Amino acid sequence: MGMKRATLIILKTFVVVFFSVFLFNELSGPRMSSADFGVVEKNVMKKMAAFHLEKQQGQAIKKNLSIDPSNYENIEYYKANDPMDVREIVIVKFKDVNQGAAFKKAMQDRVDAQIHAFDGYGVEQVGLLKKAVISVDMNYAIYVTCDKANDVVSLYKEQL
Repeated sequence: MGMKRATLIILKTFVVVFFSVFLFNELSGPRMSSADFGVVEKNVMKKMAAFHLEKQQGQAIKKNLSIDPSNYENIEYYKANDPMDVREIVIVKFKDVNQGAAFKKAMQDRVDAQIHAFDGYGVEQVGLLKKAVISVDMNYAIYVTCDKANDVVSLYKEQL
C-alpha cells in the first residue's frame, strides 16, 4: 500500500510542477525587445529597396499618419514620392508598451482613409491597402503597405 501511495504523490507532484512551468511560460508572454532600432530599420529597409521609398520627416508623419513622432522613442516613416503609389512603411519603438493600441488604431485609420480615397478608381491601390499589415510587438511595431508586406513583417520579427 505504501508504494502505491508514494508513486501517486510523486506523479501528483510531477503534474503540478509541469503545469506550473507551462503556465508560467504561457503567462509571461512576449518579452521586450532590446534590439537596436537602427539595425532593425536597416535590415527591414533592405527588403523594401525595390520600392524606392523615401524617408519622411516629422511633418509628413503628423500629416499622413496623424501621430506625433516625439511621443515615440524612435520612429521612421518611408513612403513613395508618387501620390498614386500607396506603398509605405512605419517602424516604431515605443517609449511605453501601452502606446501599442493607439499606434495600431492610427495605422488602421490611415489604411481606411487611403482605401476611401482610392475607392472607385484605384483598384491596384485598394488591393495593396487591403493587404496592409500592422504588427504590434511589445515595445516595437510595424505598419507596411506593399506587395510583400507579410515577408517584410516576418523579417522584422526576426530582428526583434
